[in-house]
Amino acid sequence: MNNEIIRGRHRAPGRHNPLNELKILARETAQPAMKGAVFVAATGGLVASFANPASAEPLSGTTAGAAAVGPTTGAVPAASTALAKIGYAPAAQKAVTQRATATKPRVIEDIQVKTERAAAKAAAAKAAAERKAAAERASRDLTRRTLTSTTSTTKSVSNGSVPSASSGMRSSYNWATKGQCTWGALAKWHASEGYYPGGWTGNAMEWASGAASAGYTVTGTPRTRSILVMQPGVHGSSSVGHVAWVTAVNGNEVTIIEMNALAGPYNYNTRTLTDGPGMKYIYAP
Repeated sequence: MNNEIIRGRHRAPGRHNPLNELKILARETAQPAMKGAVFVAATGGLVASFANPASAEPLSGTTAGAAAVGPTTGAVPAASTALAKIGYAPAAQKAVTQRATATKPRVIEDIQVKTERAAAKAAAAKAAAERKAAAERASRDLTRRTLTSTTSTTKSVSNGSVPSASSGMRSSYNWATKGQCTWGALAKWHASEGYYPGGWTGNAMEWASGAASAGYTVTGTPRTRSILVMQPGVHGSSSVGHVAWVTAVNGNEVTIIEMNALAGPYNYNTRTLTDGPGMKYIYAP
């Protein structure tokens, strides 16, 4: 009687070689998914083969028999872990692993671009400030030329001589009370000369002596680019006196622009007065 050798789980007589059986199953299985299942099942059978003698037959309905046929449902994760260790992890498991290990993109700040933008912004602000300052200088120069021309005309037709003006102390701000005649006169001086005179304080009637002490030329001769100081009662001045900025002189007629007079606090108005007693002039240099 001839013993026919049939491949599969039916063992032929003689010593069984589980490694050869595993190779045959893996080679003859066409689908990759089936290969994995066969490989897992064969691995279970391989373990059972090493655990039992080659000639031993599994008992029907026992755990050993189940192990010989293939791994149970609970054994699949262990087999999957074993396969992953040798590079046979399923594609889904690889994708999950890659997503878990993927790092979030880092936003790197470009310091050079940031520095260049800040420099450009600073340069634009500086250019704007320079343009503003140039416009203010041009305005003061125009005002000064106009007033100088008026002064020259006045000197030739009405004044025999006008004393030279000395430069006195200066202030960085308008130190008078806002809305009053003193504040208005200092604002007009600044608009013409580009700075505020300083070095004295007090009511309007005290400005002539105060300015003289601060180094300015103070005389009784009217001149443009000067502050007119009037004592109380002169041309309607209050009990503390009154001051104004001189814009024109024609003989003994003096045209002024004044604040807190006919138009009230914070407002300017223009008047032409006749020069006389109780009137002094603080010259701008």
